[in-house]
Amino acid sequence: MFNIQHILYMVISGVLTAILLVLADKFATDDKSKNFILKFSAFITVVIHFSNLWVDYFVSGGNALIENNHILPVYPCNVVMWMLLAAAFMENKKGLLFQLLSEFCFYGGTVCGIIGIVLNVNFGNNPTLADYDILKGLLSHSTMLFGCIYMRTGRFVRIRMFNVVSVAAGLGVFVLCGKTVNRLYEHFGMAAPDGMFLNSNPYTSTSTITLGVWALVLLFCGLALWEMRLPREERWYTKLRLRI
Repeated sequence: MFNIQHILYMVISGVLTAILLVLADKFATDDKSKNFILKFSAFITVVIHFSNLWVDYFVSGGNALIENNHILPVYPCNVVMWMLLAAAFMENKKGLLFQLLSEFCFYGGTVCGIIGIVLNVNFGNNPTLADYDILKGLLSHSTMLFGCIYMRTGRFVRIRMFNVVSVAAGLGVFVLCGKTVNRLYEHFGMAAPDGMFLNSNPYTSTSTITLGVWALVLLFCGLALWEMRLPREERWYTKLRLRI
């Protein structure tokens, strides 16, 4: 990890992502254009994710190895990828479900995308972009990262205290998927893959669930500070008090 190939990929990917976000913000000014960009980024992410099956199939003369993350939501980025796709193709982008998905994609998906590029475990185990499995893993994280950030730059997401609810719901989905995948493996007598890294993770000894709780606390504090710039009547606690 962090060899010249990896560093060049991170730099090029980061620069291209920034340029494309700026161009999209400048030229995609109507809802139709914005929806197209969001849909394309979500769709191409899924295509790239599965593309190694087609490559392996033709390179090996008709055989392709199906990995667990092709058919199960094993890792966080797998779940974010499908959330991004679902949100992108929703017709009603004013509804509650879209708000939950889009806001979680922006926060959780951006974090997952950055980690998946900078600290890519598969690249660490096989540090070469000549292996298509490794390359497509990085590419799919890059396109997913663009789509997740575009949720904000495309004006689909508003920064507000409700974002904490969306992130909490998304993390809850992570836990549900992880436990379901692990139970499914165990039910069929297979070694569980530690779905969603619930028991451990490659980056830190701290529990993933604990990290999620701390992330929510930090997000809450950050958004509370953000809302201090608003008039008192528009702040979250004032609105909550009125509803109660």
